[in-house]
Order: sequence, then structure tokens, then C-alpha cells
Amino acid sequence: MTQVVTFLVSLLVPDMEGFPLDHPGPFFLMLGATFTTGIFIAGWLALRLGWLTAKPRYGARLVGTLVGAYAPLLIALVFYRALEPGNPFFMISILAGIVGFHLPDWTGAE
Repeated sequence: MTQVVTFLVSLLVPDMEGFPLDHPGPFFLMLGATFTTGIFIAGWLALRLGWLTAKPRYGARLVGTLVGAYAPLLIALVFYRALEPGNPFFMISILAGIVGFHLPDWTGAE
């Protein structure tokens, strides 16, 4: 779902080929937002359709997903100065966002 949301947003951004290198800050914000949105939508659907049997805790799940998605991207931005396609931190960010979505179940946070 993260890739679908990222693709849909990329259709709205002109000159997407050079955007990650020319505008690393806005690209960081856009990518974190699309990863967070995709993970949260997939998790919300799983909760609504009964694929996950857990308390909703949507606020805590959203915060966990935001932190999980943005933290690895921020680390990558510090080390690489630009987030180029194929950066391994993209997958780490997606996985950390998924962990962040499930974190309220494991910690009991409301």
C-alpha cells in the first residue's frame, strides 16, 4: 500500500525524475507522509475487516507509524544528504512504520 500511495502522489509532482536530488527536504517529507498513509490505511482496513483482532487505538497507531516511517528516513537523509531511488533505508522505513503501527498492542499504550 505504501508503494501505491507513493505512486499516486508522484503523479501529482511535476519533474519527479530529478525531485529527490534537487529537493531532498520536500522529498523526505513527501515520502514519509506517503509511507505513513499507506501503512495506516492498510492497518485500518485490516482492523475494520477483522483480519487483525486488536483494539483500534488509532491515535497511538498513527503516532507509532509516523515515528517509525520518518526516523529511518531522517537517518538516511543525514548520512546520504539526498534520498536516491533504491536507498535501503526506504525498506527499513516501511518496516519500522509497520512495527510502529503494531507497537500499541505490544506496549498497551492507548
